Amino acid sequence: MNHSPWHTLQQTWRRYWRLHKRRDEPFWARALITIGIGLAFPTGFILIDAALRGRLPTHAWWPSWLLGILIAFTIHAMYRATELLLSQDRIDRLQDQPSWRTGLLFAGIPIVGTALGMLMARPLLSWMLQQTVRIEAFESLQGISKFLLISLAVSVIWGLWAQIRWQRKHLQLQATEAQLRLLQAQIEPHFLFNTLANVQSLMEVDAPRARQMLEAFTDYLRASLGQLRDADSTLALELDMAQCYLQLLQIRMGERLRFEIEADNAARAAVLPPLLLQPLIENAIHHGLEPKVEGGQVRVRASVHGTRLEIQVFDDGLGLEAPRRPRRAPQAGHGLALVNIRARLQSRYPDRSSLTLSTGPQGLGTVATLSLPFITTASPT
Repeated sequence: MNHSPWHTLQQTWRRYWRLHKRRDEPFWARALITIGIGLAFPTGFILIDAALRGRLPTHAWWPSWLLGILIAFTIHAMYRATELLLSQDRIDRLQDQPSWRTGLLFAGIPIVGTALGMLMARPLLSWMLQQTVRIEAFESLQGISKFLLISLAVSVIWGLWAQIRWQRKHLQLQATEAQLRLLQAQIEPHFLFNTLANVQSLMEVDAPRARQMLEAFTDYLRASLGQLRDADSTLALELDMAQCYLQLLQIRMGERLRFEIEADNAARAAVLPPLLLQPLIENAIHHGLEPKVEGGQVRVRASVHGTRLEIQVFDDGLGLEAPRRPRRAPQAGHGLALVNIRARLQSRYPDRSSLTLSTGPQGLGTVATLSLPFITTASPT
Protein backbone atom coordinates (compact mmCIF):
# COMPACT_ATOMS: atom_id res chain seq x y z
CA MET A 1 0.00 0.00 0.00
CA ASN A 2 1.38 3.41 -1.01
CA HIS A 3 1.23 6.14 1.62
CA SER A 4 1.65 9.87 1.23
CA PRO A 5 4.97 11.38 2.41
CA TRP A 6 3.15 13.05 5.30
CA HIS A 7 1.65 9.73 6.46
CA THR A 8 5.08 8.10 6.17
CA LEU A 9 6.61 10.85 8.30
CA GLN A 10 3.91 10.41 10.95
CA GLN A 11 4.51 6.66 11.10
CA THR A 12 8.28 7.18 11.26
CA TRP A 13 7.92 9.79 14.01
CA ARG A 14 6.01 7.33 16.19
CA ARG A 15 8.66 4.63 15.72
CA TYR A 16 11.59 7.05 15.91
CA TRP A 17 11.53 7.24 19.71
CA ARG A 18 11.73 3.51 20.36
CA LEU A 19 14.49 1.06 19.56
CA HIS A 20 13.69 -1.44 16.79
CA LYS A 21 16.18 -3.95 15.46
CA ARG A 22 14.34 -4.03 12.16
CA ARG A 23 13.62 -0.65 10.57
CA ASP A 24 10.97 -0.75 7.85
CA GLU A 25 10.49 3.01 7.57
CA PRO A 26 12.42 4.74 4.73
CA PHE A 27 15.80 6.30 5.47
CA TRP A 28 14.78 9.68 4.04
CA ALA A 29 12.04 9.98 6.67
CA ARG A 30 14.40 9.18 9.54
CA ALA A 31 17.02 11.54 8.09
CA LEU A 32 14.49 14.36 7.74
CA ILE A 33 13.37 13.97 11.37
CA THR A 34 17.01 13.87 12.52
CA ILE A 35 17.77 17.07 10.59
CA GLY A 36 14.71 18.71 12.13
CA ILE A 37 15.90 17.81 15.63
CA GLY A 38 19.40 19.00 14.78
CA LEU A 39 18.03 22.37 13.70
CA ALA A 40 15.53 22.73 16.56
CA PHE A 41 17.99 22.52 19.45
CA PRO A 42 20.51 25.19 18.35
CA THR A 43 17.67 27.46 17.22
CA GLY A 44 16.10 27.09 20.65
CA PHE A 45 19.39 27.89 22.40
CA ILE A 46 19.93 30.93 20.17
CA LEU A 47 16.45 32.28 20.86
CA ILE A 48 16.77 31.68 24.62
CA ASP A 49 20.12 33.50 24.62
CA ALA A 50 18.58 36.33 22.58
CA ALA A 51 15.70 36.64 25.07
CA LEU A 52 18.16 36.88 27.96
CA ARG A 53 20.34 39.45 26.18
CA GLY A 54 17.45 41.42 24.70
CA ARG A 55 18.73 41.16 21.13
CA LEU A 56 19.37 38.62 18.40
CA PRO A 57 22.98 37.60 17.73
CA THR A 58 24.68 39.38 14.83
CA HIS A 59 26.80 36.44 13.73
CA ALA A 60 25.63 33.82 11.24
CA TRP A 61 23.38 31.09 12.53
CA TRP A 62 24.35 28.36 10.07
CA PRO A 63 27.49 27.16 11.96
CA SER A 64 25.27 26.42 14.98
CA TRP A 65 22.77 24.63 12.75
CA LEU A 66 25.52 22.56 11.14
CA LEU A 67 26.86 21.66 14.58
CA GLY A 68 23.37 20.63 15.72
CA ILE A 69 22.81 18.44 12.65
CA LEU A 70 26.18 16.68 13.11
CA ILE A 71 25.38 15.99 16.76
CA ALA A 72 21.90 14.73 15.90
CA PHE A 73 23.19 12.31 13.25
CA THR A 74 25.97 11.10 15.57
CA ILE A 75 23.45 10.29 18.31
CA HIS A 76 21.12 8.67 15.78
CA ALA A 77 23.99 6.53 14.44
CA MET A 78 24.89 5.40 17.97
CA TYR A 79 21.31 4.39 18.69
CA ARG A 80 21.15 2.49 15.38
CA ALA A 81 24.40 0.69 16.24
CA THR A 82 22.87 -0.26 19.60
CA GLU A 83 19.81 -1.66 17.82
CA LEU A 84 21.97 -3.80 15.54
CA LEU A 85 24.24 -5.07 18.34
CA LEU A 86 21.49 -6.07 20.79
CA SER A 87 18.98 -8.85 20.29
CA GLN A 88 15.32 -7.87 19.89
CA ASP A 89 14.51 -9.65 23.15
CA ARG A 90 17.11 -7.55 24.96
CA ILE A 91 15.82 -4.37 23.32
CA ASP A 92 12.28 -5.21 24.46
CA ARG A 93 13.40 -5.75 28.05
CA LEU A 94 15.35 -2.49 28.07
CA GLN A 95 12.33 -0.48 26.94
CA ASP A 96 9.52 -2.31 28.71
CA GLN A 97 11.23 -3.08 32.03
CA PRO A 98 13.17 0.08 33.01
CA SER A 99 16.22 -0.29 35.28
CA TRP A 100 19.40 1.60 36.08
CA ARG A 101 20.98 -0.02 33.00
CA THR A 102 18.24 1.44 30.84
CA GLY A 103 18.84 4.89 32.30
CA LEU A 104 22.59 4.56 31.82
CA LEU A 105 22.19 3.55 28.18
CA PHE A 106 19.65 6.18 27.18
CA ALA A 107 21.44 8.95 29.08
CA GLY A 108 24.95 7.92 28.05
CA ILE A 109 24.36 7.76 24.29
CA PRO A 110 23.23 11.42 23.94
CA ILE A 111 26.11 12.64 26.14
CA VAL A 112 28.76 10.70 24.23
CA GLY A 113 27.08 11.48 20.89
CA THR A 114 27.07 15.22 21.67
CA ALA A 115 30.77 15.14 22.57
CA LEU A 116 31.69 13.18 19.42
CA GLY A 117 29.54 15.44 17.25
CA MET A 118 31.28 18.54 18.60
CA LEU A 119 34.73 17.01 18.04
CA MET A 120 33.84 16.11 14.42
CA ALA A 121 32.31 19.52 13.78
CA ARG A 122 35.39 21.43 14.87
CA PRO A 123 37.71 20.61 11.91
CA LEU A 124 34.80 20.82 9.45
CA LEU A 125 33.74 24.30 10.63
CA SER A 126 37.39 25.46 10.75
CA TRP A 127 37.79 24.40 7.10
CA MET A 128 34.52 26.00 5.99
CA LEU A 129 35.11 29.29 7.84
CA GLN A 130 38.84 29.38 7.03
CA GLN A 131 39.65 30.07 10.67
CA THR A 132 40.24 28.15 13.85
CA VAL A 133 36.97 27.29 15.55
CA ARG A 134 36.96 26.85 19.28
CA ILE A 135 34.32 24.81 21.08
CA GLU A 136 33.96 26.19 24.57
CA ALA A 137 32.96 22.88 26.14
CA PHE A 138 36.41 21.38 25.47
CA GLU A 139 38.68 24.41 25.82
CA SER A 140 38.89 24.54 29.63
CA LEU A 141 38.05 22.69 32.80
CA GLN A 142 35.20 25.14 33.34
CA GLY A 143 33.80 24.39 29.89
CA ILE A 144 33.97 20.64 30.45
CA SER A 145 32.29 21.01 33.85
CA LYS A 146 29.53 23.12 32.32
CA PHE A 147 28.98 20.56 29.55
CA LEU A 148 28.78 17.67 32.02
CA LEU A 149 26.43 19.61 34.30
CA ILE A 150 24.04 20.42 31.46
CA SER A 151 24.22 16.82 30.21
CA LEU A 152 23.47 15.53 33.71
CA ALA A 153 20.46 17.85 34.05
CA VAL A 154 19.09 16.78 30.67
CA SER A 155 19.62 13.10 31.57
CA VAL A 156 17.76 13.48 34.87
CA ILE A 157 14.84 15.21 33.13
CA TRP A 158 14.76 12.51 30.47
CA GLY A 159 14.88 9.78 33.14
CA LEU A 160 11.94 11.28 35.02
CA TRP A 161 9.93 11.64 31.79
CA ALA A 162 10.70 8.03 30.80
CA GLN A 163 9.69 6.75 34.24
CA ILE A 164 6.39 8.66 34.14
CA ARG A 165 5.75 7.38 30.62
CA TRP A 166 6.45 3.78 31.65
CA GLN A 167 4.19 4.06 34.71
CA ARG A 168 1.38 5.46 32.59
CA LYS A 169 1.79 2.64 30.09
CA HIS A 170 1.81 0.08 32.91
CA LEU A 171 -1.41 1.53 34.38
CA GLN A 172 -3.01 1.53 30.93
CA LEU A 173 -2.10 -2.13 30.50
CA GLN A 174 -3.56 -2.99 33.92
CA ALA A 175 -6.77 -1.12 33.07
CA THR A 176 -7.07 -2.97 29.73
CA GLU A 177 -6.50 -6.34 31.40
CA ALA A 178 -9.03 -5.49 34.13
CA GLN A 179 -11.57 -4.56 31.44
CA LEU A 180 -10.96 -7.92 29.76
CA ARG A 181 -11.49 -9.80 33.01
CA LEU A 182 -14.71 -7.89 33.69
CA LEU A 183 -15.94 -8.67 30.19
CA GLN A 184 -15.00 -12.33 30.54
CA ALA A 185 -16.68 -12.53 33.96
CA GLN A 186 -19.90 -11.26 32.36
CA ILE A 187 -19.73 -13.75 29.50
CA GLU A 188 -18.70 -16.93 31.35
CA PRO A 189 -21.98 -17.37 33.33
CA HIS A 190 -24.01 -17.33 30.09
CA PHE A 191 -21.66 -19.85 28.51
CA LEU A 192 -21.94 -21.96 31.68
CA PHE A 193 -25.75 -21.88 31.73
CA ASN A 194 -26.06 -22.58 28.00
CA THR A 195 -23.72 -25.57 28.26
CA LEU A 196 -25.51 -27.02 31.29
CA ALA A 197 -28.84 -26.54 29.47
CA ASN A 198 -27.43 -28.51 26.52
CA VAL A 199 -26.26 -31.26 28.89
CA GLN A 200 -29.69 -31.41 30.53
CA SER A 201 -31.47 -31.71 27.20
CA LEU A 202 -29.06 -34.41 26.01
CA MET A 203 -29.52 -36.48 29.17
CA GLU A 204 -33.01 -37.43 28.02
CA VAL A 205 -32.07 -38.46 24.48
CA ASP A 206 -28.33 -39.28 24.47
CA ALA A 207 -26.86 -39.87 27.91
CA PRO A 208 -23.36 -40.92 26.73
CA ARG A 209 -23.05 -37.76 24.66
CA ALA A 210 -24.27 -35.65 27.60
CA ARG A 211 -21.61 -37.22 29.84
CA GLN A 212 -18.97 -36.55 27.18
CA MET A 213 -20.04 -32.90 27.00
CA LEU A 214 -19.92 -32.55 30.77
CA GLU A 215 -16.39 -34.01 30.88
CA ALA A 216 -15.25 -31.66 28.10
CA PHE A 217 -16.80 -28.71 29.90
CA THR A 218 -14.98 -29.66 33.13
CA ASP A 219 -11.68 -29.74 31.24
CA TYR A 220 -12.46 -26.34 29.72
CA LEU A 221 -13.21 -24.77 33.12
CA ARG A 222 -10.02 -26.24 34.60
CA ALA A 223 -7.98 -24.75 31.75
CA SER A 224 -9.66 -21.34 31.69
CA LEU A 225 -10.00 -20.42 35.37
CA GLY A 226 -6.25 -19.98 35.83
CA GLN A 227 -6.06 -17.76 32.75
CA LEU A 228 -8.40 -15.23 34.34
CA ARG A 229 -6.13 -14.74 37.35
CA ASP A 230 -2.70 -14.41 35.69
CA ALA A 231 -1.24 -11.39 33.92
CA ASP A 232 0.82 -13.63 31.62
CA SER A 233 0.16 -16.96 30.01
CA THR A 234 2.03 -19.26 27.67
CA LEU A 235 0.97 -20.34 24.24
CA ALA A 236 0.87 -23.92 25.49
CA LEU A 237 -1.82 -23.00 28.04
CA GLU A 238 -3.72 -20.96 25.47
CA LEU A 239 -3.70 -23.91 23.06
CA ASP A 240 -4.82 -26.32 25.79
CA MET A 241 -7.79 -24.07 26.56
CA ALA A 242 -8.54 -23.69 22.84
CA GLN A 243 -8.54 -27.47 22.41
CA CYS A 244 -10.93 -27.94 25.36
CA TYR A 245 -13.21 -25.25 23.95
CA LEU A 246 -13.22 -26.77 20.47
CA GLN A 247 -13.85 -30.28 21.83
CA LEU A 248 -16.83 -28.93 23.74
CA LEU A 249 -18.27 -27.24 20.66
CA GLN A 250 -17.54 -30.31 18.55
CA ILE A 251 -19.80 -32.37 20.80
CA ARG A 252 -22.54 -29.80 20.32
CA MET A 253 -22.08 -29.32 16.55
CA GLY A 254 -21.17 -32.92 15.74
CA GLU A 255 -19.75 -33.55 12.27
CA ARG A 256 -20.27 -29.90 11.33
CA LEU A 257 -17.10 -28.93 13.24
CA ARG A 258 -13.61 -30.30 12.64
CA PHE A 259 -10.42 -28.80 14.01
CA GLU A 260 -6.67 -29.24 14.23
CA ILE A 261 -3.99 -27.47 16.27
CA GLU A 262 -0.32 -27.30 15.19
CA ALA A 263 2.53 -25.72 17.18
CA ASP A 264 6.11 -26.74 17.79
CA ASN A 265 7.75 -26.77 21.23
CA ALA A 266 9.49 -23.43 20.69
CA ALA A 267 6.21 -21.69 19.94
CA ARG A 268 4.45 -23.35 22.87
CA ALA A 269 7.02 -21.88 25.27
CA ALA A 270 6.19 -18.31 24.22
CA VAL A 271 4.86 -15.95 26.90
CA LEU A 272 1.92 -13.75 25.90
CA PRO A 273 -1.13 -12.02 27.44
CA PRO A 274 -3.91 -14.47 28.32
CA LEU A 275 -7.12 -14.96 26.34
CA LEU A 276 -5.80 -13.69 23.00
CA LEU A 277 -6.58 -16.85 21.07
CA GLN A 278 -10.06 -17.95 22.16
CA PRO A 279 -11.93 -14.83 20.89
CA LEU A 280 -10.48 -15.46 17.42
CA ILE A 281 -11.69 -19.07 17.49
CA GLU A 282 -15.12 -17.95 18.70
CA ASN A 283 -15.37 -15.47 15.83
CA ALA A 284 -14.32 -18.13 13.33
CA ILE A 285 -17.06 -20.49 14.49
CA HIS A 286 -19.81 -17.93 15.08
CA HIS A 287 -19.37 -15.92 11.86
CA GLY A 288 -17.75 -18.53 9.63
CA LEU A 289 -18.94 -22.05 10.42
CA GLU A 290 -22.21 -21.92 12.33
CA PRO A 291 -24.10 -20.12 9.52
CA LYS A 292 -22.75 -22.64 6.99
CA VAL A 293 -25.10 -25.62 6.61
CA GLU A 294 -22.34 -28.20 6.24
CA GLY A 295 -20.08 -26.51 8.85
CA GLY A 296 -16.35 -26.69 8.29
CA GLN A 297 -12.90 -26.79 9.81
CA VAL A 298 -10.90 -24.57 12.18
CA ARG A 299 -7.11 -24.79 12.09
CA VAL A 300 -4.84 -23.15 14.62
CA ARG A 301 -1.15 -22.86 13.75
CA ALA A 302 1.69 -21.23 15.68
CA SER A 303 5.31 -20.83 14.64
CA VAL A 304 8.40 -18.81 15.50
CA HIS A 305 10.19 -16.76 12.84
CA GLY A 306 13.37 -15.31 14.30
CA THR A 307 12.25 -12.90 17.02
CA ARG A 308 8.57 -13.05 16.04
CA LEU A 309 5.74 -15.34 17.09
CA GLU A 310 2.99 -15.84 14.52
CA ILE A 311 -0.36 -17.40 15.39
CA GLN A 312 -2.96 -18.06 12.72
CA VAL A 313 -6.58 -19.14 13.03
CA PHE A 314 -7.98 -20.47 9.72
CA ASP A 315 -11.58 -21.34 8.98
CA ASP A 316 -13.18 -22.44 5.72
CA GLY A 317 -16.49 -20.79 6.53
CA LEU A 318 -18.45 -18.06 4.79
CA GLY A 319 -15.54 -15.60 4.66
CA LEU A 320 -15.10 -11.88 5.20
CA GLU A 321 -17.60 -10.84 2.54
CA ALA A 322 -20.50 -12.66 4.20
CA PRO A 323 -22.95 -10.58 6.29
CA ARG A 324 -21.98 -10.51 9.95
CA ARG A 325 -24.32 -12.47 12.21
CA PRO A 326 -25.75 -10.47 15.11
CA ARG A 327 -24.78 -11.73 18.54
CA ARG A 328 -27.39 -12.86 20.99
CA ALA A 329 -27.86 -10.32 23.78
CA PRO A 330 -26.06 -12.31 26.50
CA GLN A 331 -22.93 -12.49 24.35
CA ALA A 332 -22.93 -8.97 22.98
CA GLY A 333 -19.56 -8.30 24.60
CA HIS A 334 -17.86 -10.59 22.08
CA GLY A 335 -18.54 -8.03 19.35
CA LEU A 336 -15.62 -6.08 20.77
CA ALA A 337 -13.23 -9.05 20.50
CA LEU A 338 -11.00 -7.72 17.72
CA VAL A 339 -10.95 -4.17 19.09
CA ASN A 340 -10.10 -5.50 22.53
CA ILE A 341 -7.27 -7.69 21.25
CA ARG A 342 -5.74 -4.86 19.24
CA ALA A 343 -5.92 -2.51 22.24
CA ARG A 344 -4.22 -5.08 24.47
CA LEU A 345 -1.50 -5.75 21.89
CA GLN A 346 -0.81 -2.03 21.43
CA SER A 347 -0.65 -1.55 25.18
CA ARG A 348 1.70 -4.49 25.75
CA TYR A 349 3.80 -4.25 22.57
CA PRO A 350 3.62 -0.69 21.17
CA ASP A 351 4.13 -0.74 17.38
CA ARG A 352 5.54 -4.28 17.59
CA SER A 353 2.44 -6.41 17.16
CA SER A 354 -0.52 -6.74 14.85
CA LEU A 355 -3.80 -8.54 14.28
CA THR A 356 -4.88 -8.85 10.66
CA LEU A 357 -7.80 -10.54 8.92
CA SER A 358 -7.53 -11.84 5.37
CA THR A 359 -9.30 -14.18 2.98
CA GLY A 360 -8.24 -17.80 3.30
CA PRO A 361 -6.44 -19.93 0.70
CA GLN A 362 -8.21 -20.23 -2.65
CA GLY A 363 -10.62 -17.50 -1.55
CA LEU A 364 -12.29 -19.68 1.08
CA GLY A 365 -12.96 -18.66 4.66
CA THR A 366 -10.95 -16.29 6.81
CA VAL A 367 -7.45 -16.17 8.28
CA ALA A 368 -6.83 -14.22 11.51
CA THR A 369 -3.10 -13.62 12.04
CA LEU A 370 -1.50 -12.51 15.30
CA SER A 371 2.10 -11.31 15.08
CA LEU A 372 3.96 -10.35 18.26
CA PRO A 373 7.44 -10.49 19.80
CA PHE A 374 8.66 -13.95 20.71
CA ILE A 375 9.34 -13.80 24.46
CA THR A 376 9.99 -16.75 26.75
CA THR A 377 10.37 -14.91 30.08
CA ALA A 378 7.28 -13.60 31.85
CA SER A 379 7.16 -9.86 32.50
CA PRO A 380 6.80 -8.67 36.09
CA THR A 381 3.27 -7.94 37.21
